[in-house]
Amino acid sequence: MSDGVETLSIEEVARQFSRLRQADHLRLAALAQAWISGCPRREASELLNEALTRVLSGARPWPADVALPPFLSQVMRSIASQWRHEDQREPLLEDADIVRDESIITLNHDFTDLRERMRKALAGDPDGLGILEHILAQTSRKDVRAELGIDETRYDTARRRMIRTLHEHFNPGWTL
Repeated sequence: MSDGVETLSIEEVARQFSRLRQADHLRLAALAQAWISGCPRREASELLNEALTRVLSGARPWPADVALPPFLSQVMRSIASQWRHEDQREPLLEDADIVRDESIITLNHDFTDLRERMRKALAGDPDGLGILEHILAQTSRKDVRAELGIDETRYDTARRRMIRTLHEHFNPGWTL
């Protein structure tokens, strides 16, 4: 590696895996189960297998100074995070034939409907609506202020007003 970290060779990795005891397998399965939460379309065994595949193929180099459980735990954490991001991605039009799960489609429609109702509730407040749009687009506070042409105080005031308006219109019992 270019950063000077010594990694195990594929043969050394295979040797480490061959030495695993049943208890080690159970611990790894428990770690996989912990990391897979939030990935409803995947299973813990799939996560563990993917992690092992990446390590054995050399796609995920194993630093020589890191023990097996923490290393595989972080590999699984990374893969699960990647899968969650992929699952959260809005389906594209060409993906429509692939997505057959009605609950996912319903959730997307529910969110779209809620987003539109929130926009309507803020229609009389251009700054509040602008802040909502930037929150939905995950834009930074600095970029929001620059695009809307407002200072810190006006931003904070508009954001509080936006939250108050949305709370009044959509209060299902949430607290601020």
